[in-house]
Amino acid sequence: AKKAGFRTVTVRNDIGVREFHHALREFREQADGAEVAMVYYAGHGIEANGRNWLIPTDAALADDRDLPGEAIELNHVMDAITGATLRLVVLDACRNNPFGRSWRKGGRAVGRGLAQVEADDVLVIYAAAPGQVAADGAGNNSPFATALAKRIVEPGLPVQMLGGAIRDDVLSATGGKQRPFVSASITGAALYLVR
Repeated sequence: AKKAGFRTVTVRNDIGVREFHHALREFREQADGAEVAMVYYAGHGIEANGRNWLIPTDAALADDRDLPGEAIELNHVMDAITGATLRLVVLDACRNNPFGRSWRKGGRAVGRGLAQVEADDVLVIYAAAPGQVAADGAGNNSPFATALAKRIVEPGLPVQMLGGAIRDDVLSATGGKQRPFVSASITGAALYLVR
């Protein structure tokens, strides 16, 4: 991110729900008035009851009804970046639901991946298409993280094409098995992170 021109880069690893909320509040203050704000989340994320949730490390989630107290709804992340002109959310969190098998019958949790988000003026890049899962990869980084790291620093690549370039790289790296997904509702005028 620093190579892509972000002046402030904050990293939080293996955080619990309280620290996650605190980090989002701090980030919201930094994002207010910024030209560009980006959140990159790598970890577990699930869809339940029609909403996407990011799972902190201390979540026990005995039941889908525990989500509001133990997980972070994706809308909270979206709220944290509303003060920036260009907003990006990158979700490397499209995995199997590790909790769903033990949840009550009749719960409306989805066992695979995340749901599509409809948001104005935000570019959302998912590691995998809605309802699909992403590969962890064989090395230190997933195919998606590798593609993101390569493409985000590419000079002359418009932000509007970032997701498509990442998608092509991941499709190639996974033999077509993983298809990243882009939800974009941003200006058509070319915007660049690196010129």
